[in-house]
Amino acid sequence: MMRHLVLVVGAISLSIGICILTCGCRQEFSEPSRAHYFDATTLTIDGSSTVFPIVEAIAEDFAHDHPGSNPTVNKSGTGSGFQKFERGEIDIATASRPIQPEEDAALKSKAIDYIEIPIAYDGVSIIVNPENDWVDSLTTLELKRAWNQQSLVTYWSDIRPNFPHEKIVFHSPTDNHGTYEYFTETINRKRDDLREDCQKDQEPNTIIQAIAGEKYAIGYAGFNYYEQNRDKVRVVPVDAGRGPITPSADTIASGAYAPLSRPLFLYVSKRSYDLKPQVKAFVQFALGGVGDKDVRESSYVGLPKELHDAVVARVLAEQTGTVFAHLAPGARLVDLYSKAGQGKGNRE
Repeated sequence: MMRHLVLVVGAISLSIGICILTCGCRQEFSEPSRAHYFDATTLTIDGSSTVFPIVEAIAEDFAHDHPGSNPTVNKSGTGSGFQKFERGEIDIATASRPIQPEEDAALKSKAIDYIEIPIAYDGVSIIVNPENDWVDSLTTLELKRAWNQQSLVTYWSDIRPNFPHEKIVFHSPTDNHGTYEYFTETINRKRDDLREDCQKDQEPNTIIQAIAGEKYAIGYAGFNYYEQNRDKVRVVPVDAGRGPITPSADTIASGAYAPLSRPLFLYVSKRSYDLKPQVKAFVQFALGGVGDKDVRESSYVGLPKELHDAVVARVLAEQTGTVFAHLAPGARLVDLYSKAGQGKGNRE
């Protein structure tokens, strides 16, 4: 599935370029009035640590504008968030990769409907210590050789002979993170395929701090964590066959930073959306102007206008399920959401 997703992200650039909400007017919800009373039940959100800074910022602005909404935001990891979502413990699960078939099946078995909402773009960034002056870029093949479970790479010189003969210290998020799943499936072509001697950390900032303190370390994290720590770590351009590409707002939005560009998601309980006014209001708020501001101020990449409008239309149609269930290679994400938004209430 992730290989197909890479094609989707890249294909978006062919039709909409790197226009990120700058051309024409975005489709918006009717601005909800500031509600000064909500059901006492809290609005609960949990999941991806990558999506956490975005949703935390949106929740703070939402709570300010909607007293009594009581949003609670946590970051147990994408996989853990989906498990809580399945148990009915949260209203919204955040994810740094699309829902997996087994997760979708588990929800279907319990008759749990959900609305899938891309909220921003991110680029998984390869990071090294600032004193690392020998790596100017790495190919996806070199990354796979270094990171896969059967890797024979121990020293930097095992990657390229002109690199120093110094032992590499590998850092990764833990396996309940969507970033971990996306990286292993995209780079190593198999989910959970990762070298066993890798140091795994629950918190992305812990990975940043560890790499900042170790000259021969390497790791990966969401683009925003790199952006906010430019003074501590250095990003490595990635070559997927078309020359080295450095992650940036432009290269992530256009899909040029392939295959490590990816959309980030909210998965909203349809029951909560229908029965809790604060959940519906939060979704509308997140897809509005303030939500977009929070995405950018959190160092993420906003959705292109065409995709944003397709997502809004799908939410307005109350379309449930995932567009990734029958994803064809080369399909455009905007087309998938546009098609899905034409119906109403039909679970895919």
